[in-house]
Amino acid sequence: MSDSKKLVIVVSPAKAKTIGKYLGDNYEVMASVGHIRDLAQPRDLPAELKKTSMGKFAVDVDNGFEPYYVTTERGRKTIQDLKKAAKTADEIYLATDEDREGEAIAWNLLEVLKPKVPVRRMVFHEITPESISQAADSTRDVDQDLVDAQETRRIVDRLYGFEVSPVLWRRVTGAKSAGRVQSPALRLIVDREIERRAFTPARYADVDVEVTTEKSESFVASLARVGGKRIAQGRDFSRDGELENDVVLLGPAEAEANVQALSVGSPLAVSALDAKPYTRRPAAPFTTSTLQQEAGRKLRYSAQQTMSIAQGLYENGYITYMRTDSVTLSAQALSAARAQASEMFGASSIPDSPRAYKGKSKNAQEAHEAVRPAGDVFKKPSELASVLRADELKLYELIWRRTLASQMVDAKGQTVTVTLEGPEVSLGGSTEKVELTSSGTVLFDRGFLQAYEESHDEDKDDESSSKVLPEMSVGQELRVAEASWKDHETQ
Repeated sequence: MSDSKKLVIVVSPAKAKTIGKYLGDNYEVMASVGHIRDLAQPRDLPAELKKTSMGKFAVDVDNGFEPYYVTTERGRKTIQDLKKAAKTADEIYLATDEDREGEAIAWNLLEVLKPKVPVRRMVFHEITPESISQAADSTRDVDQDLVDAQETRRIVDRLYGFEVSPVLWRRVTGAKSAGRVQSPALRLIVDREIERRAFTPARYADVDVEVTTEKSESFVASLARVGGKRIAQGRDFSRDGELENDVVLLGPAEAEANVQALSVGSPLAVSALDAKPYTRRPAAPFTTSTLQQEAGRKLRYSAQQTMSIAQGLYENGYITYMRTDSVTLSAQALSAARAQASEMFGASSIPDSPRAYKGKSKNAQEAHEAVRPAGDVFKKPSELASVLRADELKLYELIWRRTLASQMVDAKGQTVTVTLEGPEVSLGGSTEKVELTSSGTVLFDRGFLQAYEESHDEDKDDESSSKVLPEMSVGQELRVAEASWKDHETQ
């Protein structure tokens, strides 16, 4: 049997080329080039079906939502080539992607090729010689549950999309289509826009002060209270633009008066220090969605750009499969991440036992691994600098750092809020004392932050987790280096 000829069918030509290098001479690796079949367009249905309950969507809505498939134009030539190769093969390995869509492609290949030789389903998380060899030795049958899941998604896309897409084309310039995901998303956007139009904005100002210590250390504090009353912020206004709390509203004149009172060199005194223990756990390894989000924040890549680059990294054996909901790592990946973190940051940088993460959902994609560097020894970005394009290297390093950090110890320290008593300011005919506050983090052990720090959409508005404050004591005298004010509008 070892001399038998085996036909391996993958999705993309690039993947076929890479996998072909790892398999022996008895294997022929070909590509389906994506889907070979899809739901028919209603206009392309046979005449006798156009008048039935299948006529509107190419889905028989009165009889179990049975879909009507046709071969894609690109698939016709591919099918001819695959059928020709299948005639001389003793075994066929369906090695399409390991997600629902890949399973559906494998099932469609079975339906179209109708092979008379044994057929095996071959799946792998990464394209390395070891992984491909193991996958060839550990095959299974096509998973009908995954096939049904993908077919259901495709049918729901059609049922929703054919109704919503024409509306989208009329209203949104450049819109292509809408389906099961875009339809509810569109509703959320519409509801949000209605709220936005009904919203009444309000204006308020705030004051920021750069503060210096005797050692010329500096940090930024914000005006928090005047005469014991809190300064108004956006959260203090109703949707009608009215103040809801007993606070001090700063307009341009009041803000400027505070800036004048907080002139350069004005004395400030530390009146209170509130310190609390701080512990931060590393984020889980990447899933598809978290990879897209972080690449957007840190690298300014679009979701489409991220997945395109990740596809290339996967097909060339640098990362594991990039379409996954799982946050788990294999035993070999855990060992690789811990060993590399220990080597780079010291033995104390990793916990006594590997970290385990729990995913948010349990579904068919959970059987996969998280997105991580491929292999049982991770390649460092410096090793790939001369091999990968600049955009590929940036995404690989993001994945590599996130994977290492996920197996490192917590970051530990203190969160500190300092209250400063300032000079008096004249407002509305009375003289009032001002108070400023600043919050930040003092880290005793950076832990996983040595490798990676997760970013958040709200980081631009809340920088307390990354602001570092100098050591201070109650009663300590500080000085104003600079004061400025900004005008804001509630959103």
